[in-house]
Amino acid sequence: MMNPRLTDDGIRPELDLHGCTVNEALKLARQLIIESVRRGRDSVRLIHGKSTSTPGNRTIKSALTELIDSSELALHVSGAFKSEGHMIIALRRRGNRHIPGRMTLRNISHS
Repeated sequence: MMNPRLTDDGIRPELDLHGCTVNEALKLARQLIIESVRRGRDSVRLIHGKSTSTPGNRTIKSALTELIDSSELALHVSGAFKSEGHMIIALRRRGNRHIPGRMTLRNISHS
């Protein structure tokens, strides 16, 4: 059962992925990054928590690292700061576009 939380101050959205499965977390992170670029944001913060899984198991943290390091989001991501319980993703801006307003989970959780 998913229990993510999205907070947004209008500058940098923060997505807390606690309670998500790996696949749910990847889908939401992907959609948040794409929507944030569309709105002209500079970065997003993804909270994945500290991994408590046994070594070798796929975790949200390891899956997000794979996603960010892959070519799938290369058009959207310019870099990442990866920490113990979260990562900050730097986004590639396209022009001077900035769409004001705060994002909600409804903006990114569509199919």
